Amino acid sequence: MAIVPLTLPTTSAGTRYTMEGDPRLINCYAEQTGSGAKSPQTIYAMSGLDLWTTVQNGGTSSGPTGVRAFCATEDYLYVVAGRKVTAIDKLGVKTLVVTLPGDGDVYLARNRRSPDPQVGLVSDGTFRVITGTSIATVTDPDLPPPVALGVSDGYHLLPTTFGRMFITGEDNATTVSALDFGRAQKQPGELLYSLGAERDVIQFTTQGIEWWTNSPDGSGNFPYVPVANITLGCIGAKTVVQLDRAVAWMASDYTVRLMDGYSGKRISDHAQERDFHAPVGTVYGFGWNDTSTGHAWLCWRCETWAWAYNLRTGMWSELKESGSRTTWRGCQAISWQGDTLIGDYEDGRIYRVDYKVNNWGGDPFTLEVNLASAHDFPHKMRLNAVYVDAVTGVGLAYPLPKIGDEIGWDSEPLGWELEAFGWLENLDTPYENEFPALMLATSADGGRTFTQNRHLNLGKSGDRIRRLRSYRFGQFSTPGCTLRLSCSASVARAISGVSIDVDKLK
Repeated sequence: MAIVPLTLPTTSAGTRYTMEGDPRLINCYAEQTGSGAKSPQTIYAMSGLDLWTTVQNGGTSSGPTGVRAFCATEDYLYVVAGRKVTAIDKLGVKTLVVTLPGDGDVYLARNRRSPDPQVGLVSDGTFRVITGTSIATVTDPDLPPPVALGVSDGYHLLPTTFGRMFITGEDNATTVSALDFGRAQKQPGELLYSLGAERDVIQFTTQGIEWWTNSPDGSGNFPYVPVANITLGCIGAKTVVQLDRAVAWMASDYTVRLMDGYSGKRISDHAQERDFHAPVGTVYGFGWNDTSTGHAWLCWRCETWAWAYNLRTGMWSELKESGSRTTWRGCQAISWQGDTLIGDYEDGRIYRVDYKVNNWGGDPFTLEVNLASAHDFPHKMRLNAVYVDAVTGVGLAYPLPKIGDEIGWDSEPLGWELEAFGWLENLDTPYENEFPALMLATSADGGRTFTQNRHLNLGKSGDRIRRLRSYRFGQFSTPGCTLRLSCSASVARAISGVSIDVDKLK
């Protein structure tokens, strides 16, 4: 017999064929621990989403219904959900600002004006300006229909057709001059988005990217001049994500690039890029700071998948719902009044991010970890036992056991494991939270198929010394054994180590 510690995955990097090994982190992430810790890393469940409020969405069966855009000032949080634009003040009072007539992409951005900042809104080729809870449409004949909206140095940036970007007056969104525009010079192609990055403007086109800087000559002419460019375009304006000083986008080669000076550093790998080849226009991104854990996330999603990149660790996780939803519910995010808020793609619900909340809007979600295969190629191996180091004592209550429950080898009052006799049946959700279990399944074919889950009891509240292990898994041929750990109980979840007891069979 030999006890072999297994390496926990640090990133979700599913392979093209599962026989190659299929390390996955679904609804969880790896965090490095200190030098004196028992293990070099711990896998934590993603933070929960606590329902914060719900706004009107005015959605139709044929149009968008979820949260589409956020913007914040000192006094108001502005939310576009479906066709409705709502202002929420510090007391939570909601005021309907306008109902939009169309279903095109929506952009919000504020300027520096004080004490009443102006929030620009672009949708379906129309530029509107919100001040407080009032809104006005800008009908300046000098402004062609804008396709997106950004802000830099107090100017609202209005990319339009034919590669031209117009700007408003400085801290005056309602004025536009016929001469206040620039044209992408180095990179032809459709101008998709103009992003303000401190004093610079980054122009995203279908065929390349240009950096412009604010360098006024004192004449009152258009103040931005091009300073750099790269020949790598962008597949869509909504794939551009800005979080603090980080800027990333989905490039025309279907990679995700993180701005690094005047270049784009590839941060995606083949696992994500196989998904990224979704129809253009269906993929969009957003980012958020999870202040409850200290992590920062950039997320790209479509109707069938969601990938999240951890800016703090440089690693990827997958986000999936456990119920009938086809993809993760998050779609837009913003920080306001000390909270990080995420909008729902289905309706007008807005959630507050908090790691102490172990569900998403009251719905359970499943943490899942797929480990790389353990093998003794070209020989067989016998798996005698699996030991898991996980957070225990997290049950919300401790009812008396009943037929169908697993009682761990060292548990009370029965003191032995009913699972060994095949008596474990499905547990309903309330009971799962009272008597939570970590599910363990094995695969003998590289992760193509898995055995029925074994339930490892995480223990009642305060039962912190519980040991998680399971025995007698049998022999595995040359592909070896692949382990999958999962937990859907709405309790705290963390895994810091996995070891196996194996015999090598020559």
